[in-house]
Amino acid sequence: MRPVMPVYILLALLSACSFFDFRTDDQLLARVHGSRLYLEDISPFIPHGASPMDSADFVQRYVDRWVRQQVFLYQAQQNLSASMEEIDKKVSEYRNAMLIHAFESELAVKEMDTVIAESEVVSFYEENRQHFVLKENIVRVNYIKLPLNVADHALVRSLYRSPNEGDLERLEIYCLENAATYFVGSDRWLILGDILLDMPLEVESESEFLRSNRFMEITDYYYRYFLYINEYKLKGDISPLDFERENLRMLILNRRKRDFLENKRRQFFNQAVEANNVETYY
Repeated sequence: MRPVMPVYILLALLSACSFFDFRTDDQLLARVHGSRLYLEDISPFIPHGASPMDSADFVQRYVDRWVRQQVFLYQAQQNLSASMEEIDKKVSEYRNAMLIHAFESELAVKEMDTVIAESEVVSFYEENRQHFVLKENIVRVNYIKLPLNVADHALVRSLYRSPNEGDLERLEIYCLENAATYFVGSDRWLILGDILLDMPLEVESESEFLRSNRFMEITDYYYRYFLYINEYKLKGDISPLDFERENLRMLILNRRKRDFLENKRRQFFNQAVEANNVETYY
């Protein structure tokens, strides 16, 4: 479908210096029933710096979409006339909900305290620990995936089961330079399934694997894998605090935000009542 105004006229308009400075009826691009689209309505959306030809092509495609949409919208209005009041109500409710949500988000960003003390995290965890149940098996491990063509595999073999902090620091420095993947140190809980996916190992029962293996070293065509399990927790166990720390912080923030917004609503309501801006008739 072609727009009402020919493309060559649009090119002339788009190349003029005063393109955005005026609006008159002769710039009418399209009309569908009672709706009209003017050149100035489109100008804010034309890509900045586009050539006259590209701009004209953009306008033509825009007008075509607009005309088709207006035709269909007119038919919808004619055939849903009995439901228009309900639709208008839903649109109004949706707009109000969006405004309130945007305002609440802005209030929370500007005024809500987001600093969470470690003591608050620990307290929240202890009070609700029965709700933090593991859905997967987790481990603290030293895991190194080492290419076969790098040197000093014996060094890794001598260090990856060591409890000594100095040895682990040496191992981490070596892995940083040579390993394809590694996790060194027992300060982080990991999902066992994620590690097993990285290894050429088929495990039918993760729980049996954990009960039966403390460490292993295996090799495929490209890598040698070293795994030492410092500690594990099974699916169904209470999830440890360190594994839930970020989740706990989000839960605390969400609860704090809920309380903050409830207080704000009460505050605004009380202010409106005190200013005699609230009247009820029932």
